[in-house]
Amino acid sequence: MKFNGNILIIADLGQLKAYRVVEVSGIDRHGSAQVSHMQHRGTEKESTVLELITDMDYIESHQKTDELVSDQAGRFGGRLGTSMGEAHDTVLERDRRTLKAISEEIKTIIEKESPRFWHLAFPKDTHNKLVEMLSADIKKTLKKSVPSNLTKIKKGELLSHFE
Repeated sequence: MKFNGNILIIADLGQLKAYRVVEVSGIDRHGSAQVSHMQHRGTEKESTVLELITDMDYIESHQKTDELVSDQAGRFGGRLGTSMGEAHDTVLERDRRTLKAISEEIKTIIEKESPRFWHLAFPKDTHNKLVEMLSADIKKTLKKSVPSNLTKIKKGELLSHFE
């Protein structure tokens, strides 16, 4: 599959990385077509490069629950008597806000870059929620969406998950 000009967005609730896929051609002067050194011009090679467009961290999603709901570090409830149910609701609200921020960032990237197609990888447990938050215009150019967390995958291996 050709990806030239496409955008890859790899994210989870803690970070988002967007790449522009660029096909580059060049001459490999070390590649040889058994000719004399006087005539050797190299071998033409084509490769795919991922150019980083943006790399964002979502700090709030890294906070521990007790940091979100306590009045003192590590002390649930404090004077306000926060219950575990309220703590759970706070975490759900934090995740909802983070998903909204990620969907807005995706919208900004896609509108700015105007790719013919783009590809998304996002963890399975919140993948559908994120895709639902995207507008119909943005989803129109979504070529492939992978419900998987690829944020720890080496850059050189990312494209293989979208073929």
